[in-house]
Amino acid sequence: MQFTMDELDPATRYKLLVNTITPRPIAWVLSEDGEGRRNAAPYSFFNAMGGTPPLLAIGMSADNQREGVAEKDSLANIRARGEFAVALVSEAQAEAMNLSAADAPPGVSEFDLAGLEAVEATRVAAPLLKGAPVQFECRLWQFIETSPHAGIVIGEVLVTHIEDRFLGEENGRLRIDNPAMQLVGRTYGAGEYVRNAAPLHMDRKSWAELSGD
Repeated sequence: MQFTMDELDPATRYKLLVNTITPRPIAWVLSEDGEGRRNAAPYSFFNAMGGTPPLLAIGMSADNQREGVAEKDSLANIRARGEFAVALVSEAQAEAMNLSAADAPPGVSEFDLAGLEAVEATRVAAPLLKGAPVQFECRLWQFIETSPHAGIVIGEVLVTHIEDRFLGEENGRLRIDNPAMQLVGRTYGAGEYVRNAAPLHMDRKSWAELSGD
């Protein structure tokens, strides 16, 4: 069956995307407004977009459950301040992340709501999150408006923080123990998450191996 996207209502288009493009990593976006109030909100339209420059991209929808509020706090803060941070979500912090997704009114800090502890960043004013296995301090590199009050935030990673216990060395090279981080991602259906477990390993073949040369 095929679906012509411009013939569908927004809810159906969204459902087709989020129930098929899985699993998706979660960007726990940390930002601060002009009065110093801290915000934490999860977004799963998220991924790395390259290493030079080191970029992250986050899709932020205009859809907001709060009546009369057109732009989500994270997007408003990022556009106003030009910087933010992103934490990846471990199983240990999954419940707190879920609490931070509530439709709290403007000015309510998800740090207080979800019992999160802020840590000072080194290059940006936005806070970091105590206990997060991986975090990125970002400067707004570009904002692509896709509709009123929505778009794609592209951030340049200024600093990457990884907890020491996940780092090592192997044959003189940096080794990152990703499975030990126990990261979670989004999958199909409302409220459904997936663990980063039981990876499938396949070595990439060279052309010489495939061609027999």
